[in-house]
Amino acid sequence: MPTYEYRCTSCGRVSERTTSVADRPSAVECDHCGAAAKRIISRSAVRLSSTSKVEKLDPKYDKMVDRAMQNTPLADPDRLLKKMRPLSDASD
Repeated sequence: MPTYEYRCTSCGRVSERTTSVADRPSAVECDHCGAAAKRIISRSAVRLSSTSKVEKLDPKYDKMVDRAMQNTPLADPDRLLKKMRPLSDASD
């Protein structure tokens, strides 16, 4: 259900109402002073999933990361794995 915002004609404060589109109230009272409030246009919010955020990344970004990892040995996430040796090679 959408959230509608209403600005009080008296005190100017904003009140919110969560209602369905079909049951939208015709008259709304201010939560703070009780005077009449008029509906205002507010910002909309969109929540993106992690997958959609990754899809929006610039393809050049992957090449930039690869170059940075080649130029900076500490940036390599596998640097510690490369230092590891098998247990059979360990001395007692």
